Amino acid sequence: MYGHTDDVILVGIDGSTDATIAAAWALTIARRTNSAVKAAAVWTERPRPSVPGIDDRVSEIHTRTVDVAQRSLLDAGLDGVEVIAMRGPVAEALLDTADALGASMLVVGTRGLGPLSGLLLGSISRRLLFTAHRPLVVVPRESTLSPSALSRVLVGVDCSTVAERVLSWSATFCASLGVPATIVRCADPGCEKPPGHVERIDDWVRAEAEEALASFRDLGVEYGVVVAHCDPRVALLETAEDDEADLIVIGRQGEGQFRGMGGTASYLVRHSPIPLAVIADAPDGAVS
Repeated sequence: MYGHTDDVILVGIDGSTDATIAAAWALTIARRTNSAVKAAAVWTERPRPSVPGIDDRVSEIHTRTVDVAQRSLLDAGLDGVEVIAMRGPVAEALLDTADALGASMLVVGTRGLGPLSGLLLGSISRRLLFTAHRPLVVVPRESTLSPSALSRVLVGVDCSTVAERVLSWSATFCASLGVPATIVRCADPGCEKPPGHVERIDDWVRAEAEEALASFRDLGVEYGVVVAHCDPRVALLETAEDDEADLIVIGRQGEGQFRGMGGTASYLVRHSPIPLAVIADAPDGAVS
C-alpha cells in the first residue's frame, strides 16, 4: 500500500496551451490538497563544448527557458508556480525531477509543441505512460484553463496486482478532496448465457470488489460499484460520462479479464475527454 506525499505536484510545461491547461488542472488540485505546484521546463539544445563561453551559453539557455515557461503561465493567469528548468532528454528529466522532489504526481498535457525547443508533450506523455513509476496524470486538450472543481473520480480495476495500488491511491486522493468514487469492474460479457448466469457473475464480482474497498470505507469515502459487461475502454468512458466523473484512474500493468488495463490505459490516454491518472505496478525499490 502507498499514498500521497502532501508536498509537490510536478507539471511538465513547454509554453504551449496544452501544457498550460495541464498546469491549471494541477493548481486546482493543489489548492484543495494544500500542495505546492512546480513546473518543469526542459531544454534540449546541445551547446558545443569546444565553443568559447560555453558556461555563459548554458546559463543563457537556462534563463530563457525559465522566462518562456513563466510567461506562458502568467499570461494564462496562473501564478504561484515555481518554474524549474533542466536539460533533457525530456521524459528522463521529468521523471528524475519528480523523484528528486518526492512529487505526489506528475502532470502533463496530451499534446502541444511550445516555443521551448524539443518538448513535444504529445509524444512525451505517451512515453511516460510506459515508464513513470509515480502516479501520472494526463490532461487532455479538451480541458480548459479554468477547470471545474473535481467532484467525482472513476476508478477502473481488474483482478491484477496493480489494482490494489490503484484502489489505495484513489481512496487517499478522494479522501483528500472529499469527493466520492465510482468503481468499475468488468465481468465476462453476458450474451448467450444460461438464465441467472449473469446475475451470479455480477454478485460474485461485486462481493470481490467490496473486499478490496476497505481503504475507501476506512477513509470515509463514498463509493458505488458498477459491473460492466463490455470492453473496459467502452465501460470506463461510458460510465465516466453517465456519472459525470472528472477524473479516470486506472492501472498500467493490469492482466485481469480482457488481458488487462495496460492496453486500456494506452487507449484512454488518446481518447479520454477528461484527465486520466495512471498508476504503475512499480518495480522493486521504486517509490511512488
